[in-house]
Amino acid sequence: MGHDKAAATVTATSHSAVESIVGALAELESDIDSMNARVDEMKKRLLAHSNEEVDKLKQQIISMANEEAKRIVEAARAEAESESTQIMKEAETNLAAIKKNIDASFDKAVESIVKTVLGQESKPAKAGKK
Repeated sequence: MGHDKAAATVTATSHSAVESIVGALAELESDIDSMNARVDEMKKRLLAHSNEEVDKLKQQIISMANEEAKRIVEAARAEAESESTQIMKEAETNLAAIKKNIDASFDKAVESIVKTVLGQESKPAKAGKK
């Protein structure tokens, strides 16, 4: 009977050790599940933060592009205004030259018209007429 009691004690001890191991494994599994849940939550937060940073950078890039576009447009406008001023100066110079030519030939034109009306102007050679 002493042998049975020892076997029962070994069995009880083995059973107790198995329960202890099963309990430890269950606790480990619970810890792993908890860690997985925390990792998933961290992934979500990291993804949300990354998306916020991407949006901020996108806005900064758009702002920088708009500023650059404004500078380009302003430079083009300044250049166009400068060219326009130069063209206006050339046009005024040409207009003054045309007016000077008109003034210089006005008296001759009036004299020529008066002679033609009065029939005093020498007629061009009648080439080709018979």
